[in-house]
Amino acid sequence: MNTVLATDDFCREHGNEELWYQVFQEGHPVLLGKQKRFSLIPGGSRCKMCYAPLTGLGGWITRRMGLEPSSRNPSFCNACDGFLKAYPGGAEVDLSILFCDLRGSVPLSASMSPKEFAQLITFMRETIIPVLWRAEGFVLQFQGDAVIGVWPPGFSGKEYASKAVNGGMQLPKAIEGKPFNGSKLPIGMAIHTGRAYLSTVASLSADMQEVSAFGFDVNVAARLADSAKAGEVLISEAALKAAGRTIDASKLRSYELRGVDDPVRASLLKVP
Repeated sequence: MNTVLATDDFCREHGNEELWYQVFQEGHPVLLGKQKRFSLIPGGSRCKMCYAPLTGLGGWITRRMGLEPSSRNPSFCNACDGFLKAYPGGAEVDLSILFCDLRGSVPLSASMSPKEFAQLITFMRETIIPVLWRAEGFVLQFQGDAVIGVWPPGFSGKEYASKAVNGGMQLPKAIEGKPFNGSKLPIGMAIHTGRAYLSTVASLSADMQEVSAFGFDVNVAARLADSAKAGEVLISEAALKAAGRTIDASKLRSYELRGVDDPVRASLLKVP
């Protein structure tokens, strides 16, 4: 059985936008099949697109299949990196998005050595990522001391918003249960659901492609996360509605977000 993500499997007659819409909004049958198979193989870090394990025992298995971390972009396997290079583009899709930011990162970095601060950021990522994966989301980007996760329906299924909300509700417990050097991780988090343009972004030298998200709802999620204090998760009303949750208006708060004209209502969760 051929497990390599062959670009021929993704040829489309009408250009890359239709292909990207199918991958992220509807789910491409080839990619979904590979994600399902690779998710059954144990491993550490995984390719962001096909979920092929890149480290650990699973990484040893997939290397024997011809898959390994891309030399251009280690967040992807060499096959998916080839796909991004062959089919750059993007499409507007529905999604839920999670922003997790370290609070007080500047004074924290001043209180420890650069190496210790790097270990803190790594520990933060290793605490958040398993929760995100268990909720069937995937890491979109690391931005300094922030982790950004997304749940597009093409990857996470029709219940993508519900999975995102469930994942967000598990984060306080995960943070409480994994202190760093005896202290709770001071992380503020937010989940929002809306519309975004998911697309490839090339480096200045055009030799590496990354996937990123753009649009108003992405900015709402980022600004909402800015409003969350350490240990808080803010789940927007839009995310709750998309997840089919019963909304108790008395438990919603309105947040004035920088650059957003209208207040955004959200439910607040706290680390106990």
